Amino acid sequence: MKTSLIFLISIASLIRSGPAQIVTFSFTGSAGDETSFAADAQPANGSVSSMSRGLGLTATTSAGTFNAKSWTTGSAIGSDDYYAFSITPNSGAHLTLTSLVMDERRSSSGIRNWSVRSSLDSFASDLASFSVPDNDDTRTGQSTALGSAFQNLTASVEFRVYAFSAESGTGTWRIDNVVLNGTLTSTPEPHEYAAVAGVALLGFAAYRRFQLRREAKIISSSSA
Repeated sequence: MKTSLIFLISIASLIRSGPAQIVTFSFTGSAGDETSFAADAQPANGSVSSMSRGLGLTATTSAGTFNAKSWTTGSAIGSDDYYAFSITPNSGAHLTLTSLVMDERRSSSGIRNWSVRSSLDSFASDLASFSVPDNDDTRTGQSTALGSAFQNLTASVEFRVYAFSAESGTGTWRIDNVVLNGTLTSTPEPHEYAAVAGVALLGFAAYRRFQLRREAKIISSSSA
């Protein structure tokens, strides 16, 4: 029975895929100052909102990115100064998120700090925080690890990327190539469970036949 259970778990694990890109925002063809911009595609078993800005920001152009100015010059987060999007699993689906990755670039008088927060704690604390060098280089692959709080979610979660400590209110900060990694899987239907159980039982039966033949050979050898 133990062998059957192990076999069942092994087969069931094949139903679900490992972490992958659930959502991507490449901003291909954007002018940079759109009010919002759609993800590259909608994920299977869920939906994702467009990327948007908080009310404290002013959209400004930068082709192929999502851009804004009017970031706070203060050393603390401005409550309305952020980029945001949300992801929602379909009814019966489960969402596990592992990381949020993006490219970013400031202008020469843009922000010097940014952080990622989520709706799971009403945007109260940073999931990750970043300091930005005093240059206007593009920094690629900036990654925020998402921990155990983001496993097996069944409700919508919103992410906000806050930025602050701008050297000037006219300084800009743009993001690009935003990727949300993880899994978004539907709960197997009863017939899928039945199929997996059937395969497991067949495997167990084959294993028992092998064991019986092996035991018979041992008995035969010892009596010879």
